[in-house]
Amino acid sequence: MNQLSFKTEDIKFAHLATIYSLGLPGNSAEEIARMKEIRDLLKNDIHKATSTIPLSNADIIKLGAALNGVINELKQFAIGDGRSMVPEFSQTVQALFPETKTSPSFAMDLIESPVKLKQRLSININDAYQAIEQAQQNPQKTEPRWKFWKKTLT
Repeated sequence: MNQLSFKTEDIKFAHLATIYSLGLPGNSAEEIARMKEIRDLLKNDIHKATSTIPLSNADIIKLGAALNGVINELKQFAIGDGRSMVPEFSQTVQALFPETKTSPSFAMDLIESPVKLKQRLSININDAYQAIEQAQQNPQKTEPRWKFWKKTLT
């Protein structure tokens, strides 16, 4: 597990990324449970100066992909008059950024922050991809528990 730290503004966008990720179809039960856990950790730290949470390589990759989605969804939110196709996304944006309740176009001004967060996380994301790739290339060899062709001496 990697420990990632987020600053105050980044916590909000990482939280939004978990909401986005949970709203997408195709997540396994394990991925949903893990994203909910991360979402809850970030939600508890939203008003703190920093938040440090443990993330696996798969979590980091998923969070990075979700940040791309947050950027696109914020544009849609601004253009679509505060609507989003992702469940809970609109409500979360309005709760985190109250200015968007009266002026959804304010979401366009927010886009710079998740872009910067994604850039800061790019090294972690690349490292996570490499670690997963190495693990797939070098699977751990385990001894079989039994060998039917060998007689055991008793």
